[in-house]
Amino acid sequence: MKKLLLIVFVLTEFTVFSQTVKEQADEFFKQGETHLYKKEYKKAVEFFTKVIDLDKGDANAYAFRGQAYHYMEKFNEALADYNKALELEPNYADVYHLRGIVKGELNDNKGACADWEKAYELGLSDVLELLEKFCNK
Repeated sequence: MKKLLLIVFVLTEFTVFSQTVKEQADEFFKQGETHLYKKEYKKAVEFFTKVIDLDKGDANAYAFRGQAYHYMEKFNEALADYNKALELEPNYADVYHLRGIVKGELNDNKGACADWEKAYELGLSDVLELLEKFCNK
């Protein structure tokens, strides 16, 4: 009976801890978004990094941190975060769009067009103008 109570206690504590970590990650994410929209990109990066430290599998945190890096013109860091977001969430159309823009900034026009085509295939019609303008589509 003592073993059963101990197991229940440990499982309960783990669940409470998990919820607390999730809540903390959610709060950091909200703060990161706020800083991103206020154009406080360095602070946004700090908060999205805190989310990633708590949950390495959060594709949104990588995507949003990538945006902050992008706005700071840290294109290689943005590209790395977009790649990680797509590794975690392969059908993340918005990230293909954003990664295409970064690839364009890095003079990888072929890669940019491939990403925009993928975003379009995934249903993101916003990239059609980019495909027509830069990719002869």
